[in-house]
Amino acid sequence: MNGLNVSTAVFDRLSAMLRKTLFCLLLCICGVKGLCKILHLKWHFLAGMLLCLWFSPNWVSASETPAEKIIYRQVLEIAGVMQLPSDVALDAEGKIYVLDGTANCVRVFDTDGNALHTLGGEGILNQPLGIDVNDTGEVLVADSGNHRLAIFPAGKLVPRYLDLPFSPDDKPADPTDGHFSPDNTILYAVDNDNHRIVALTNDGDMSWSRGYMGRNQEEFRFPFMMDIDKDGNVYVVEVINTRVQVLSPDGSFKRFIGEWGIEPGQFYRPKGIVVSNKGEVFVSDSYLGVVQVFDVSGRFLGVVGNEHGNMRRFITPMGMAVNSDRLLIVEMYPSRLLVLQRE
Repeated sequence: MNGLNVSTAVFDRLSAMLRKTLFCLLLCICGVKGLCKILHLKWHFLAGMLLCLWFSPNWVSASETPAEKIIYRQVLEIAGVMQLPSDVALDAEGKIYVLDGTANCVRVFDTDGNALHTLGGEGILNQPLGIDVNDTGEVLVADSGNHRLAIFPAGKLVPRYLDLPFSPDDKPADPTDGHFSPDNTILYAVDNDNHRIVALTNDGDMSWSRGYMGRNQEEFRFPFMMDIDKDGNVYVVEVINTRVQVLSPDGSFKRFIGEWGIEPGQFYRPKGIVVSNKGEVFVSDSYLGVVQVFDVSGRFLGVVGNEHGNMRRFITPMGMAVNSDRLLIVEMYPSRLLVLQRE
């Protein structure tokens, strides 16, 4: 460590100790119920905060984190034209599609970040959350507020729609992400509220459905975003179960990746996921502000770092896309897209 890293590490330790001490004093003076009332929290949220505060030094200082750094430098930022974007996708030409859900549209940019056009808008999409673009240029949007998938044919501004089936207990679907299969014959959707993954044909017929609320294999608790690898395996981020669940193309269980925690290789609030053609699985954690990398078997490889060899910090990272050596990351609260280049 150089002098700067040493002083940073010492400051982080003292800062963490001070936070712990103050929080413990408040807890002793006010009690659990009193502190919950002061902070407008329910008890289980308070427990999460206490755990995060107590163990946070593991992720506070990049100089102290033992995780391998996978180095990226920032080459582009797109900001000022979106409000709370949630996801991003790339087409075969490298054009960038950013889902701007508050405006109910998809904003399309060229490779240099210049605005080209938009898809959707009021009356066409309603609170969309997830997006995918296939190799023929079709754009798939999880049209959450309308309980359906919207598919924009290549070069067209008017989509066709596929309504998602109601759950077995007759609740409407809540799609938060969607994806094409590698051969474009199946459309996958994450049904967040009904804790399941749905696979449809291009005509909207059910191919399979997996999941209900639970923690076991082929069970989910609020799945959020997904990606498909080149072999057709389905990778699903579970926000509350704090893991990635991998399904085979027919929906059968393959493996879990990660678990709850704040150590490298663990998740606190995972949100976005993308799988590269090299077999690297990138997972964003919106609370910890990091992007971690695994191989397809679930082995932890490292954390996205910067050109200085430190862990790269993000602000509410969400959906991601990857193309060759470029990684695109949506930061929701700053309302921007970052484009990173691998060193």
